[in-house]
Amino acid sequence: MSWLPILPLLGVWILVVMSPGPDFLIVLRHSAGGSRRSGVRVAAGVVTGIGVWAVAGLFGVTMLVQRFEWLYTAARVAGALFLVAFGVATIRAARKRSPQADDEPPAIAARRPGRLREWRAGLLTNLANPKALVFFGALFASLLPHHANLAMRAVTLGAMLAVAFAWFSAVAFLAGSPWITRGYGRLRKRLDLLTGGLFVGMGALLIPR
Repeated sequence: MSWLPILPLLGVWILVVMSPGPDFLIVLRHSAGGSRRSGVRVAAGVVTGIGVWAVAGLFGVTMLVQRFEWLYTAARVAGALFLVAFGVATIRAARKRSPQADDEPPAIAARRPGRLREWRAGLLTNLANPKALVFFGALFASLLPHHANLAMRAVTLGAMLAVAFAWFSAVAFLAGSPWITRGYGRLRKRLDLLTGGLFVGMGALLIPR
């Protein structure tokens, strides 16, 4: 099978997946505040969420949501509430954080959340944005060849997930560098307050008007 028909789609996808957003922030926070492994586990959760939305877009769930608009509205409200709640929790934890906690070795902090919770944090952060379903529906409708069979769809999905995991793993690797983790440790309270505020803002943008 030739890759040429799906190259335009992959080109757009690379630009989209590299744009900053909640997924980028959650991977960055766990990597800089914990460890590279922590960030990679969060990245795996993010990519799992991407896979869910992509599969839904590939098999026409977008049309179902467009037909029953209340489903999309409910998903947006749920996603907005999750992002706002996560942001508020991050802000509250940052305010309660003692100066001694900032000197805690990153390896200890990385063990606290637990591997499954780290993966789940990435998954839920990605799933909190139902606009992804509309995006994937539009992306596949406009750039995926109309003659694409199941094999081509599977290859396209695999390539997109590989690109996403490679990107977020690279973010985790760079953010988990010793000099970044040390800098994050010194500014952790301020950065967590900023991150929490960004999540609250992103959640507010999802609330239907």
